[in-house]
Amino acid sequence: MPNLLKAKYIAGVSFLALATGIGPAASEELLIATWGGGVEAVWEEAFAKPFKEETGLDVRIVPVPTPEAQLRTQAGDPQYHAVMVTYPQGANLLKDGMIELFDPADIPTSAETNPDYLMRSEDGKLAGVSPYFMYYGIAVNTDLAKPEEFSSWSNLGDEKWRDLLAITRPIYLSSYDLPIMAKAMGGDERNPEPGLELLKKVAANTLTTYSSIAHMNNLLTRGEIAAGPYYSGRVWHLRQQGAENVTMVAPKEGVLMIPYMLVVPKGAKRLEDTKKFLDFVSKAEPQLRGSILGGYLPLNSNAVLPPEAEEQMGMTFKELMERVYQPDWQYIAEQERDRINMLEQLIGAVE
Repeated sequence: MPNLLKAKYIAGVSFLALATGIGPAASEELLIATWGGGVEAVWEEAFAKPFKEETGLDVRIVPVPTPEAQLRTQAGDPQYHAVMVTYPQGANLLKDGMIELFDPADIPTSAETNPDYLMRSEDGKLAGVSPYFMYYGIAVNTDLAKPEEFSSWSNLGDEKWRDLLAITRPIYLSSYDLPIMAKAMGGDERNPEPGLELLKKVAANTLTTYSSIAHMNNLLTRGEIAAGPYYSGRVWHLRQQGAENVTMVAPKEGVLMIPYMLVVPKGAKRLEDTKKFLDFVSKAEPQLRGSILGGYLPLNSNAVLPPEAEEQMGMTFKELMERVYQPDWQYIAEQERDRINMLEQLIGAVE
């Protein structure tokens, strides 16, 4: 290559690297993929900024619609150092060999997490860490409905709510809505038929399927829907942002407990720094910041929710734990593909 052309080529590549954030500057940050719709803001304040203050390491929180899908798409050439996923997604990623495994001694603070919520490989290695959980109940727009009108999961099937509900996509319906509705109607994740009957009625009442957290937030706050199954932390964050017309209902049959995981893509770089971040998010203090900012309920056994957090929740942490349902997430993960197909057919058949 002639020297002049070579110089222009190098200059062009250098400019492209700067323009796209690829290069030495980008590698100085730990990139963490989370959902958007407010999730990234809580992660920035509760985890990323305090981590930098403590360690001097930069962390950039990157919001994406489906973090787990990003991890799978980038298999073999991961762009993120860690990725937030749901517990059943974590189980499938572990099964598929797509995430790094860690000796518990490498993440010592993970010992403060209830072992029931730490996912491990068969040889006892950690598949990631579990910094918090949310519960899955019913979000209600109080301009259009009274919270007591959704005291039972079965109320979502009442004909009065025709075209006034929203539901999530089948990938999440299979993991969340179906298990808790099955439980509410007398079944469970291994016996989903009672839940399917209710879901048919709910689907008939549905105005739309929401495509993202931001989409559902808008549907609720603008009064385009009266209610829908949703995540406690998202409603908490909306209320923190001033949305007084949205509240969360925990139906009498209980709510679904959803632990979240921070996992590391197979082959990701800077594992030593990433392990420090995994250890940091396992601590009680940042988890409590997350609870106040976003309603993320801590899984560190030493974390004690402050009174203002319990007031916002409308019950004590002890009362909540008496109402949560923790299904067999491994079984749900194993059945995911078949159940997604089943729910796609169910929704498609609803007039």
